Amino acid sequence: MKHDHNIRVVLFDLGNVLVDLGDVAELCAMLNTQGAESDVWLAWLRSPAVAAFDSGKISFDKFADSLLKEVGSTLNKEVFKASFKAWPRGLFAGALDLVKAVKPEYHRAILSNTNAAHWPRLMDEMALAGVFHSYYASHQVGFVKPDAEIYQHVIRRLQVAPEQILFVDDNQVNIDAANAMGMQAYRVKGVEEARHVLHLHGVLSN
Repeated sequence: MKHDHNIRVVLFDLGNVLVDLGDVAELCAMLNTQGAESDVWLAWLRSPAVAAFDSGKISFDKFADSLLKEVGSTLNKEVFKASFKAWPRGLFAGALDLVKAVKPEYHRAILSNTNAAHWPRLMDEMALAGVFHSYYASHQVGFVKPDAEIYQHVIRRLQVAPEQILFVDDNQVNIDAANAMGMQAYRVKGVEEARHVLHLHGVLSN
């Protein structure tokens, strides 16, 4: 285990790291597509409708209209909205324990591409409110990963050097962007992989 005395911030992505987004089949259905999981996620991140909704520029209703049109889906809009809202299933087992195991001297923060439909569920139903020191939700800051602007925003707000931020995310494109900014970023999926990276950097108390 290496103790990285340089780290001051432990920055978590939510989806597929702390929050269970279920099977990629749900994403395929919403995007009216098939394919390898990484390719489907890339299509999601590159969707203009998703970027507009996740950066807070359009309403949930407009997002549903835009995405269904964009992917050529004949799914009923209200059915789509209901399934989209229900998409995050809940926290992975041990997610809150992992966050709380981060030693008190480190600043705990979230950096997540999310939206007005999911954020209230994440904060209230999944009880993530009050667990972190800082929350950087894409729809509130107006930028989305992997755009450089969202990382610059986080670095400015945290008032630390990029290399003082340890970041875990499940999408390689987001990790590449964070590393290009100088952050210490690692791709993980789920709580155990995240725990492994945090443990290696000596930021956990147990």
